[in-house]
Amino acid sequence: MTRYRFDQIAENSTAKKKPEDSDRERYVGLEHLDPGTLEVTRWGAEVTPKGGKLLMERGDVLFGRRRAYQKKVGIAPFDGIFSAHGMVLRPRTDVVDPDFFPFFISSDVFLDEAIRVSVGSLSPTANWKDLRVLEFSLPTLDKQRELAGILSEAEQLKGCYRGLLATCDDIVKSQFVEMFDKPGIPIKHLEDIADIQGGITKNKKREAMKLQLPYLRVANILPNELDLTEVKTIGLTEQEYEAVRLISGDLLIVEGNGSDTQIGRSAIWNGQIDPCVHQNHLIRVRLRDEALPLYVQTFLSSSEGRRQIMAKAVNTSGLHTLSTRKIRSIEIPVPPFSLQREFADFATSIDKSKFAVQKALDELNATTKKILNQELGLGNV
Repeated sequence: MTRYRFDQIAENSTAKKKPEDSDRERYVGLEHLDPGTLEVTRWGAEVTPKGGKLLMERGDVLFGRRRAYQKKVGIAPFDGIFSAHGMVLRPRTDVVDPDFFPFFISSDVFLDEAIRVSVGSLSPTANWKDLRVLEFSLPTLDKQRELAGILSEAEQLKGCYRGLLATCDDIVKSQFVEMFDKPGIPIKHLEDIADIQGGITKNKKREAMKLQLPYLRVANILPNELDLTEVKTIGLTEQEYEAVRLISGDLLIVEGNGSDTQIGRSAIWNGQIDPCVHQNHLIRVRLRDEALPLYVQTFLSSSEGRRQIMAKAVNTSGLHTLSTRKIRSIEIPVPPFSLQREFADFATSIDKSKFAVQKALDELNATTKKILNQELGLGNV
């Protein structure tokens, strides 16, 4: 393998434009990039993006340099504009194959270094001046082309798996509509069937507190599931613990994340860590005897649930946020408990199919990661 500086491997395109209203439908933000896939399937903005945005061309590699630890890399699906908190990267074809280039940028070899040189405490950011001088070893162009062929086929298969997962979700949503989108079901406010509680606010003084416990934050809440790969700890008092402790069956709702696609996403806590508490940017919904967590979660992700969430969100400078008061006022149909149980049993059976597909996807991800690591000099990491 031959060693190159990063600016010999990639070109950082910095051309920008101030977005116009017509650019809203062709805008890709960091919130539209999903870790673990190069495919960009979501884009667009509810309002015209503010400030200068990077110009991108179809096929460009989009790298989320802000919070690089989230490992967001995608391939631009069209000509348009991209978040200024990212980078638009293009291959220098004398040393890197264009088809291999996106896989290199999404590799541990590159991303680990980008994370290492990121600066800033709240939103660590990788800057070009630090990235450009990093050195990486690349295989020959012929080997890169061979790898690109293998990895591209794997990426297509991953897309099929993700499609199956989406189909499973659609089946559950269709069953929900069939069972509950009908007149005559009593409507109640969420506060009538649940206890709703905000979380604990992080600050410097908590680092010195004697009681330190695991806590969930926005990063741990994915749509309809939890990501517990990194759970941090926080200091709190015994009195605070009693107010914000989590118990199995609690539903956690993201109050806001600067994006209409992120706000209001939720996940059910099943006591995976005990004890555990939650951050103030998560709203805890603890249901009483009239409703099941899975039923309420599915309603909140339905078209009517999303409509209410967005209608109740406060939009300040393009940032959407919810509050416990707004969550309490959400109107939700409350069918007989037996019907909710029937739906929950159906959804659980579909989840078993999803689990098998997800396992196959995880194994394929692990295989492609191993191949890249070996060919780029990291061994079996």
